[in-house]
Amino acid sequence: MKTKAFLLVSTLALLLLTACSGIMDSAQPAKRIYMLMPLSGSPTAATDETKPALSFTLDAVPGLDTDWIQALGSDASLTRYANARWPDHLPEVLSSVIQRSLASSGRFSAVEQSSHARGDAWMLHLEVEKFYGLQDTAGETTSVITQVAGSMQCGNHGGSFTLSDSVAVGTERLSSVVAAHQQGLNNVTQQLLKKIFEICP
Repeated sequence: MKTKAFLLVSTLALLLLTACSGIMDSAQPAKRIYMLMPLSGSPTAATDETKPALSFTLDAVPGLDTDWIQALGSDASLTRYANARWPDHLPEVLSSVIQRSLASSGRFSAVEQSSHARGDAWMLHLEVEKFYGLQDTAGETTSVITQVAGSMQCGNHGGSFTLSDSVAVGTERLSSVVAAHQQGLNNVTQQLLKKIFEICP
């Protein structure tokens, strides 16, 4: 009886190990995490006393609040690049990158993520509407599009705007797709800085 019980337990253990090995298959491609970097700033010469403080929020439209790097197909379907992700969900990633870009510009005494402006601080609201590759009918990525809508309020001045940029992708490689995302973000961030000071002279 003891021998039969031992054989039964051993068989069950072997079956469980076999099942688990299928789930934890080390042969599956490793997840790859890609970073986005802020603009390198060229600080202005103005003293901190003459610079405004800036508060801002950033959200994303449904479908973009994910850590997957995505593409929009010719049939309007969102697809994921295999095993390619941002370090966090897109709103958190872009909030961090844009905050650092604005701070390093030297145009503000302080830049913080907040839904309410403190004192005389300027208030900026951003919503990411597009940040993905565009694929043709063959499933090849032809470009990356970045589009951000926003509103700005500073004292008696205010206004709404939409900023966009498109960067061509030369080769169907993930590194090229990510590089196009970075370039698009850089271009839109530069547009954002210009727009802020057009609305708030």
